Amino acid sequence: MMKKVYTALIFLALLPCARALAGGGVRFSYGLEWSYTSTFLRSWQYNFICNEGYRIIDQDESWRYFSNGSILANAGADLGRSFNLSVYSGLSGVYFKRWMIPVELRLRYCPTGMHNNGLICFAGASAMFPTSVRRETCFAAGLGAGYRVAIFRNISIDLLISAHLVTDHDQIADPDTGASVPTLDITKNASQYASLRFTAAINF
Repeated sequence: MMKKVYTALIFLALLPCARALAGGGVRFSYGLEWSYTSTFLRSWQYNFICNEGYRIIDQDESWRYFSNGSILANAGADLGRSFNLSVYSGLSGVYFKRWMIPVELRLRYCPTGMHNNGLICFAGASAMFPTSVRRETCFAAGLGAGYRVAIFRNISIDLLISAHLVTDHDQIADPDTGASVPTLDITKNASQYASLRFTAAINF
């Protein structure tokens, strides 16, 4: 599912690119952002064979609150007057003691212009690389909006709120022994985290 979302967002992002490139309205941009992440929902789907030889299918969700943070840098290009397409990376907190390095493609839209005060909206999709156990590549998607304050020429500050969904693969413990279930005994191992993110960003 997340791969389909990722592909769709990339396709939508490329639509304004062709128009901007044809008109020659491209300006390179850079930025930094700091975020407070409030993760409030975790869901999971497991299907594996335990130490006793029988299959366990477990799927559920847990409403628990965890605080995290992230710091990301970006580089991209203004595409015409109102669009920006950028690549983001840095360090992002996902869950309790769970950190990932995102590589995100993000499309931003400012109806009043990229260098003016006004509303800003964005959609992004990421490949996520965990920093510890179960380092399989994960995926994420986010939608957000906020307000842009133009400071001086091409310098601006964004105040944003956004919703994010991140996938992951857990370290499944055998219910009888407590040991980690071998990868060959796992048919399905998926988890998802839903969160709200509050962000302050500076753009150049």
